[in-house]
Amino acid sequence: MTNHQGPPVYDRHSVTFSPGNVQIHAISVALEYGDQTRALAINRRTGPELVAALPNSRQGHHHMDLARAWLWDGNRDKALAELETAERIAPQLVRNHPIARSTLRSVVYAERSATREKLRRMSDRFHLDG
Repeated sequence: MTNHQGPPVYDRHSVTFSPGNVQIHAISVALEYGDQTRALAINRRTGPELVAALPNSRQGHHHMDLARAWLWDGNRDKALAELETAERIAPQLVRNHPIARSTLRSVVYAERSATREKLRRMSDRFHLDG
């Protein structure tokens, strides 16, 4: 083991080895493999205190990943809630991040489609188009 000489090392992006970073990286890797079920399972086993100990930028990324996982799992409400959490924690990062923007765009489009379909069915029942 070597002794570090000089000022403390500043980890600007908080990518040092820590239990929280390991867990959120595992979630991210599962998502990159397209396995949202595994990502959500890892998240359930991850203590919230591990994530809370990380800087806001890392927490923001984590919640963006969870939003993507919930979206892919078919739960738009939870996806939106995770995006809201990410935005509250790291607003500047999240509002400009391509993953957050793409996830939100997908939620908005799916919501519009679902609303259109409900309106179409109701319109048919009311015989408005004919």
